[in-house]
Amino acid sequence: MWTIVVGDMLSSFIFGFAISVIPLVLTLFFGIQLLNFIILLLALIIANLCFAALSVLLSAYPPTDVPATTMMLSSLVKFPLVFISGVFIPIEELPPWGIAIASFSPLTYFTDIVRLLFINRGFYGLALDFLALLAFLITFTIAAIKIHERTLAERLG
Repeated sequence: MWTIVVGDMLSSFIFGFAISVIPLVLTLFFGIQLLNFIILLLALIIANLCFAALSVLLSAYPPTDVPATTMMLSSLVKFPLVFISGVFIPIEELPPWGIAIASFSPLTYFTDIVRLLFINRGFYGLALDFLALLAFLITFTIAAIKIHERTLAERLG
């Protein structure tokens, strides 16, 4: 099961990373200065792995032959995360309940890394953001494997 789930994650990661590299290349093309390109690239890799693991986790339950069911569940979870994660509104400007919800989104931590690197505010806080992304990645991967193991019989039968 580990091989299947990790293989699924890696294929999703490759697709997501290829799409994510386009804006990264545009920053280089337009000469946008950022604090550290290598740190941003590492964050992009970890974040894409995290989001790939989340996608595999969301596809684990309920077992279905209809891809639209999985896509609907995925959209139901991922779409609100975009609005609560600090992409459009800085986290500091959210109400306390919004900040609490945002802390459960991996996109919040990736957004914070990108914001810190682009506005050149130094490396303060990056370690926490990276640790949070790694924690989400590990949690999503283990949960996806466990749920896929549990639902495998329903999928095959």
